[in-house]
Amino acid sequence: MFLITSKRSIRFFVMGFTGCLLLSCGFKARNVLMVPRMDETGVIKLYYDREGYLYPPEAHVTPHYFYLLHQRGAVKNQDNPEFATIEYALRKNDSLNNSYIRQRYNVSGADSSERFFIRLQNVLRSNAIDRVNEMLKKRSTNELVILIHGFNDPDPDAYYFSLRRNINAYLQHPPAYIEVYWDGLTALGSGTAAPFIWQRARLNSAKVGLGLRSLLEGVDKNVRLTFLTHSLGASVAAHTLFNPDVWPQQFQEKLEKNYQSTEIPTPAQSNILLGMLAPAISGTEIFDDIQHTVPERAKLNLKRVVVGFDRYDFAVTKGGLFPKMFGNTALGADAGGEVQKTQRIIQERMPEAKCEAVDFSYNLPDSVRIRLDKKSLKKYRQSEHAILFYESNPHFPIFLEALFGKNYPDASKLRPVQ
Repeated sequence: MFLITSKRSIRFFVMGFTGCLLLSCGFKARNVLMVPRMDETGVIKLYYDREGYLYPPEAHVTPHYFYLLHQRGAVKNQDNPEFATIEYALRKNDSLNNSYIRQRYNVSGADSSERFFIRLQNVLRSNAIDRVNEMLKKRSTNELVILIHGFNDPDPDAYYFSLRRNINAYLQHPPAYIEVYWDGLTALGSGTAAPFIWQRARLNSAKVGLGLRSLLEGVDKNVRLTFLTHSLGASVAAHTLFNPDVWPQQFQEKLEKNYQSTEIPTPAQSNILLGMLAPAISGTEIFDDIQHTVPERAKLNLKRVVVGFDRYDFAVTKGGLFPKMFGNTALGADAGGEVQKTQRIIQERMPEAKCEAVDFSYNLPDSVRIRLDKKSLKKYRQSEHAILFYESNPHFPIFLEALFGKNYPDASKLRPVQ
């Protein structure tokens, strides 16, 4: 159990304790074992485990490997911190073919399993950096867009495809893309386990953010780097850009000691944009630390922050009742004026950053919404959380314009995935 040393820690403890009560302290991790696919033209797909480590692109793993172990009663693995990580899979899952991977990445020999894994990660990171930089050159672009999904979305491939299609329709020249697939856990079929799984997913987001940060250190500094996140993906992006001090002391110390959060340099790209759809975070708590860069006082070239919020989204409002409880998601719901408070914090700490907000609360154009009374508006509330529904909302082109700028006004081709 985490040390209780602050108000934030106390809230975290209460949320975890409540989750245990809901579950009678019986909980299945519902980790997600990533299944790498072939890259598409102009797209690099990065697969991260819950520790922020990369999967080899050739890792042909059984999709439900860890889930099936849980279902078969492997209770001893449920609280194993190594469970559902690529390191564990390399040791235990024969389908990964360790001998091939050792030869493929030239990490064979008599190294210990730990040294083998560290060397493999270094090679995978270096190869990914080379692939990204080469892709930018081949496409003759300095525009790199990073897509990051959230909690309970173990297979966002179709959503990413749809987002890319809409962004390509909006921009004059298609950018290069990084698609981030990470173990945001899944609550599918978990029933009352969801609250406690959500807390674990939040912790995973911090470690994955640091893994992505270490990769971006080697990417061309002259690119315009745009993050487009959904839900808890906002936390991944935040931890990529700076060090939010939002966790209980014990986990915060773990991030610094075991995951080198104070040693991995802040992304140094010259132009960084951040767009968040339904961000499942507390904006005031996260962005209060936006100046916690690495090394200390390093300049973060964040030029634009766009928040797409929805006051009726069932996920970030937690059914409309608890946006600030059980893992604060107030920014995505604009609970208690969180959006404006967050904008104020960012502008105070980073005056050069332009902060905008787009309201997705109603599935109507503003020109129509203002003519309807409250009773008539109820049936147009957007309560769904999935990326598809945000893309289908009339405010999505406005969000893209706020994020990328008004240079590319052809929004008529925008359409969600079918």
